[in-house]
Amino acid sequence: MGEYWKDNLGTQEYYLSNMHHQLSLFDTELVYKFKDASWQPDYDLRKIFDGTLLQSKPINACTLVSNHDTQKGQALEVDINGWFKPLAYALILLRISGYPCVFWGDLVGTAGPSQGEGPSCGGQLPDLILVRSLYAYGVQEDYFDYATCIGFVRRGTWDREGCAVVMSDAGDGYKDMFVGVEHKGETWTDVLGWNKAKVVIDENGSARFHCSATSVSVYVRDGAPGRELFGKVRPEAL
Repeated sequence: MGEYWKDNLGTQEYYLSNMHHQLSLFDTELVYKFKDASWQPDYDLRKIFDGTLLQSKPINACTLVSNHDTQKGQALEVDINGWFKPLAYALILLRISGYPCVFWGDLVGTAGPSQGEGPSCGGQLPDLILVRSLYAYGVQEDYFDYATCIGFVRRGTWDREGCAVVMSDAGDGYKDMFVGVEHKGETWTDVLGWNKAKVVIDENGSARFHCSATSVSVYVRDGAPGRELFGKVRPEAL
């Protein structure tokens, strides 16, 4: 991992080329995309990865939302509006590409006269990390077909469960997504508890997955192993 903080994709690609692509870099462009999305009304989420290292060189992209240098009062301060952090963490933790890095300050909060803040994501960042550990496996299928509401599915593997993710940076949203005919008749619900819909997979393996306004929901099969752990994981156990 190389800490080469440049908010220019071309410069980062040039650096990686000179290093023979033998290390990863922080995806700084993605961090600034998260900032823009968190402050611009009705930001086009379909373009969230455009011009990022994650899109260009996914094997070399270390993805993050915040770190010690970007917090308030620091040299590289990036002010990401708090409501967007759950969406941002879902995008780096639950997708197939990139190597995500979680900021301890987002997990447990920070202290100090200039940057004191409580845990981000309403205290449920541990749950998003748990989703990655338990259910973010298998083929990824994207539903990036509407500007303010996007979704994606991880189909799972022979020995691991999958999940369906939907998020909106505007009003209440939904996505019709395919999770597999092997799941027909199953009920899926949001493990984060931010949307109360009970989704039943139809005979074609698809369903309509809902999310609340300016929020993200992660749907998993009722009865999936590990569901009883959500809301109970303490940061120090991660």
